Amino acid sequence: MGKKHDIPLRKWVPYWMGIVITFVVMIPVMLLNGTYTGSSVDISSSLGVLTEDISMAFFATTAGMVVAYPLYSKVRPITTTKTIILSNLTLQILLAFICGRTAHIELLTLCSFFIGFLRAFVIIEIVKILKPFFSKRDIRSEFYAFFYPLVFCLNQISMIVTAALAYHYQWQYMYYLIIGLLLVAIILVLVCFRFGKRQIKIPLKDIDWISVVMISVLLLTIIYVVTYGKIRDWFDDPTILAGSLFIPVLGWFFIRRQRKHENPYLNLGGLLGHKPIIAYFFMAITAVFNASGLLLSQYSTTVLRIDSVQTNELTLWLFPGYLISAAICYWWFNAQIWRFRVLIFWGMACFVAYFSLLYFGLTPDGTYEFLYLPMIFRGMGAMILFIAFGVFAAEGLHPRLTLVNAFFMITVRGVLSPAIGSSFFSNMLYRFQQKNLMILSEGLDMQNPLSASRYSQSLNSALAQGHPLTEAHQLATQALYNSTQIQALVVSIKQLIGYMLIAAIVIMVISRFTPFHKTLKVAVPRTGEDMV
Repeated sequence: MGKKHDIPLRKWVPYWMGIVITFVVMIPVMLLNGTYTGSSVDISSSLGVLTEDISMAFFATTAGMVVAYPLYSKVRPITTTKTIILSNLTLQILLAFICGRTAHIELLTLCSFFIGFLRAFVIIEIVKILKPFFSKRDIRSEFYAFFYPLVFCLNQISMIVTAALAYHYQWQYMYYLIIGLLLVAIILVLVCFRFGKRQIKIPLKDIDWISVVMISVLLLTIIYVVTYGKIRDWFDDPTILAGSLFIPVLGWFFIRRQRKHENPYLNLGGLLGHKPIIAYFFMAITAVFNASGLLLSQYSTTVLRIDSVQTNELTLWLFPGYLISAAICYWWFNAQIWRFRVLIFWGMACFVAYFSLLYFGLTPDGTYEFLYLPMIFRGMGAMILFIAFGVFAAEGLHPRLTLVNAFFMITVRGVLSPAIGSSFFSNMLYRFQQKNLMILSEGLDMQNPLSASRYSQSLNSALAQGHPLTEAHQLATQALYNSTQIQALVVSIKQLIGYMLIAAIVIMVISRFTPFHKTLKVAVPRTGEDMV
């Protein structure tokens, strides 16, 4: 049996049922977020808040996960798997209920942070249970090839389900659905997991709570600055200016405390190796490239005029890319016929194909179906690079640094890079659109044959519908303006995608000749608690 006994099951429960229960626990935990950016318009309209408020709460969930990882090694020895899962699921129900009922964005953000904080402990327990199931040989690349696509797909599914519920019913129904799933998971854990007697004594004195508060405030401040910068006009707003000055000061104090504290919250020795630094850098680039999905959302809703459900359903076409790239990585690390840099080259080549298709294919009269293939390439590129550098970062890493590695990896991949990438694309798209709209508007007069023709068509159409002459002129003018605005948006999106295409080509070429390893074949590290 060996590995099978890692699941704390009762004697009468078969192993396969323990795996099923683990997935039943995992699904609602992964689906639950404080907010969902896929239905941010519906949620913000219902609560009377900005879409940036929804984004802030969404990123706060991942920040909470990051903060919790280094604490796991201190909490786990004094409790059991069943206790961790039951206590976390129960608190998740309470937080989900609050998120579904509150209209205060501050409370929603706080609950989102603690949802992520609690999720981290459950996910690590799930990882420990599923490692033998996904990789009997205890090989990291094999586990990543199965687990990463599963997690990424669940994240996308949560957006799609929320958008559908918000469109057809109410966005709060997502929380009620997850509460039901959590209750089912709790019942199954109570019935099928055995009770482990262990004296629970939370090591409050062993945890550096000052550092916990410092890193929490630091991450949330960074998210606040990059999320609200555009609508608050960046440094012209005193809160953005104060936050920007506060970030390096608090960061310096945090690093100083970790180096001098006898029992630090975070062992910064994990940053000394060159491999983790390189891995985090490439993961940051990948996450920023992946954040370009914001441009497709703008194109889908504004140009193609499709609803939020169809816009989120477009992410389903990431799934084939995830599965293909997972199979490639599984085979690659087992065969090791070519060097590691060739794998990175092909991962970046997928992003080059993604940006190329969009740059040369997006038009004001484009089709929804055209976006399927670019989404597949985007999914392939992201999954190949995340799996590859997840393995690369762990090579030669001391076991005590695995959770520290998870902290930095998810901070870069899940918090900072997506938040900064989304802010970058949002700000640049706004600025480019305003500039291009002014340029295109300069030629909007009756001396321009194309403008005059479109204006006349709209005017005649309005008159044929029975509108008075004055109203018909207004409708024709508005139609011409809307057409120009769409053209400005498409041009702006193509400009941004063009810059990303150039960057992807440069990084692809550089990665092809970067000596990540000195030998063709390398020892693939075993799994660890940083698998999340």
